[in-house]
Amino acid sequence: MKNKLNYLNLGCGKKFHNSWVNVDMTSNSKDVQTYNLLKGIPFSDNSFEVIYHSHFLEHLPKEKAADFIKECNRVLKTDGIIRVVVPDLENIVDEYKKFLKQNLENPNEMSEVNYEWIMMEMYDQTVRNYSGGQMSEFLKRDNIINEKYVLDRIGHVGRNIRDNYLKNDNSFAKNIKKVFSSPAMFRNGFKYFFNKIFYRTKVSKIGKFRLGGEIHMWMYDRYSLQKLLKDCGFVNISLKNPYESYIPNWSEYQLDVKDGLVIDPTSLFMEAQKK
Repeated sequence: MKNKLNYLNLGCGKKFHNSWVNVDMTSNSKDVQTYNLLKGIPFSDNSFEVIYHSHFLEHLPKEKAADFIKECNRVLKTDGIIRVVVPDLENIVDEYKKFLKQNLENPNEMSEVNYEWIMMEMYDQTVRNYSGGQMSEFLKRDNIINEKYVLDRIGHVGRNIRDNYLKNDNSFAKNIKKVFSSPAMFRNGFKYFFNKIFYRTKVSKIGKFRLGGEIHMWMYDRYSLQKLLKDCGFVNISLKNPYESYIPNWSEYQLDVKDGLVIDPTSLFMEAQKK
């Protein structure tokens, strides 16, 4: 195993490098430590030269974001670098306005389905009540006429969903079938269905899902993310792209670009320093 750098990757999911210290809410790897980051960052002051987190900040409630970024500042060394990657609200809005205008003035089959997709990018992960939401259902269609546009926007994650779209899970339809084959259905009629299945599955399950970490709690653009970093004590704030960074040997770690492909192509990439 490589010697650990004092580089910290927070909320890493499956995107980590074994020479970094990697932390996430859950772990399926010996190289990832488990910790609830809503409780803070479990390291002492001035511990790390670099902190990186990608597609994590937007999953925190807006009122918790500053506390988390201040924690990042606390555990960084002076002049340490923070690199933040989030979905780019400005980019999504620009695409939305482009296809809205096109569909109002000169619609065609491609512009209409691109509009459908960009609306889902904007809202689905905020409002969905089941894992994957409408975006996942879109990616499971037999024929996606704008497949290149969609996959160019969402990168590796979307490609994986697309490749595995035939996999099944415990659907609501299965629950219905189970109920209608149960003797209790005939004893209690539809009261059983609504009390035992509809309420438990569609209310309690929804609440548990929406608190489970998949939902986007807030969105950021280059102004709001810069302001958040500045308000939390960071300086020298700058926009980056997936390939460039002040982090030494950045390309070696393949956190934003893997095998020459950008992992989250339409993201906002920003870095700053602790003063």
